[in-house]
Amino acid sequence: MSILSALRPHFGHIALTLWGGLAIFLLNNSPYGLDEGGAKALLLTWSIADQVASTVVTLGAPDLRALLLLPVGFLWTGSLIAAKVFSVILVAITISLSHAWAEKRFDPETALIGSGLLAISPLLLFQIDALLPGIYLLLAIILGVWLDHEYRQSPRPFGGLFFFQLFACSLSVSLHPAGLAYPLALFLSWKSQPVDIPQQKQFLIGISATVFLTLLLKMGWSDLAWLSNPLLSLSGIFLDAPINNESTLPRLVSGGIACAALLLVILMQARTLWSDLIGRTLIFALILGLPAADFTWALLCFFLMLYYGLPLLLQSTKLGLLARPLVLLLTIIGSTIFMQSDRAHLESRQNDTLSHQDQLIKLFATEVGTARKAADEGDRNSEPPAIRAASQWPSRTMIACRCDTLPLPPTAQNPEAQLAMIRGISYIVFDPKDKANIDLAHNFAYLGPTAFETTALEIGGVVLHRR
Repeated sequence: MSILSALRPHFGHIALTLWGGLAIFLLNNSPYGLDEGGAKALLLTWSIADQVASTVVTLGAPDLRALLLLPVGFLWTGSLIAAKVFSVILVAITISLSHAWAEKRFDPETALIGSGLLAISPLLLFQIDALLPGIYLLLAIILGVWLDHEYRQSPRPFGGLFFFQLFACSLSVSLHPAGLAYPLALFLSWKSQPVDIPQQKQFLIGISATVFLTLLLKMGWSDLAWLSNPLLSLSGIFLDAPINNESTLPRLVSGGIACAALLLVILMQARTLWSDLIGRTLIFALILGLPAADFTWALLCFFLMLYYGLPLLLQSTKLGLLARPLVLLLTIIGSTIFMQSDRAHLESRQNDTLSHQDQLIKLFATEVGTARKAADEGDRNSEPPAIRAASQWPSRTMIACRCDTLPLPPTAQNPEAQLAMIRGISYIVFDPKDKANIDLAHNFAYLGPTAFETTALEIGGVVLHRR
C-alpha cells in the first residue's frame, strides 16, 4: 500500500508513458503517408543539421514545425521515426496540459475521460503518423493559454512569457488558417481585460505585428487541401483516415453524426465557450478553418466536443442519476470504436497499404534505387548517375528517393520552351489529371516519346524519364 500511495501522484505520467510506448508501436516506419508540409519542415531541419546545400530551399518557406523539430533533426539527422517519437512526446505534453486545464475549468471527471478519449482517438494517431499540423496547432493553443494565465499572475513587460506568447501566435498562424484563431482570441482578451493600459498596448501591437510578419513570410498555406468535405474530415474522429479520401456512405454517416454532436455542443455551451480563452479560440478556429476543413480542423472540433460536451452530460440535472451511467456507456462505446480504428491503422501499416500518390512515389523511389544499384555494380570508376526530379509532391518525394527534388516547373507558352525550362531534370513525377497540371501535361504530351519515356503510369499519376 505504501508503494501505491507513493506512486499515486504519478499515475497520470505513468499512463502517458505507457500510452506513448503503444503509440510508437503503431507508427509507420516507412517514408510514405507523410504530410507535405511536415516533410518540408523535416527536410529543412536535416539540411541545417548537416550543413548541406539542398534543393529544399527551393520548396518555399516551411511553417514553424521546423523549429519544433530542430532538436530531433540535429540529434538524429535523417531519422523519420525519431521525428515521430518526438511528436508523440509533444502530444503527451499537450494531453497533460489539457487535463490540467479541464480539471480546473470543469471537473476531474471531464478532465480524465476527455484526455483518455483524446489519447486513444484514431484522429490523433493519424496526425502523429503523418506529421500533420493539427497536433502542433493544438499544442500552440494549449501552451499559449497556459502562458497567458502565467503572465497575468506575474506580469513583466517584455519578459520571457511575453515573447513566448508571441511565438505561440506565430506558430499557430504558420500552421493552418484555423491558427489565426489564437492570436485573434488573445487580442480580444487583452483588449477587453488588460492588466494595465501600457501592457495592453504592448500586447496589441506585438500580436498584430507577429501575425502580419508570419503571414508575410509564409505567403499563405500552399500545402493545404482547400474546400475539403467537412463531413469526410469529421469522420476521422471515429474511423481511420481514408487513404484516398473516399467519400463512402459509412464515412459520411459518421461525419454527419459528429457534425450534429458538434453543433449541439456549441449551441448548448455558447456562453461557456465565449467565457474563456480556449473556448473563444476554438470557436474562431472552427470558423476560420472551415475553408480548409481538413483533419487538422477536425482535431480541433473533436477537442471542443470532448471537453465542452462531457460537462453537459456529467452536470445535467435532467438526467439525474442516469448521467454517469450514460457517460460510462458512451465512453465504453467510444473507446471500442477508437481501438478498432487504431487496429485498422496498424493492419494498414503491416499490409503496406498506400494511397495512390504514395504508390506512385514508391515506384519512383524503387526505380531510382535500381538505377543506383546498377551503377554501383557497373564500372566502379564511373560516377553514379546524377538524378534530379521535379515532383508535384517534392518534399515527400525527396524523403522517399533521397535525391534532389524540385517543385514542378511553371507552365510554359509552348512545349519547346517547357523542355528548355527543365534542363537538368531527370524525372517528372506528377498527376496529369490534376486541374492545376492540365496545361503542363499537354506540353509534355506534345513533346512525345522523343523527349520522355513513361516509366510508371498509375492512378495517382505518372513518372516521366527524360531521354
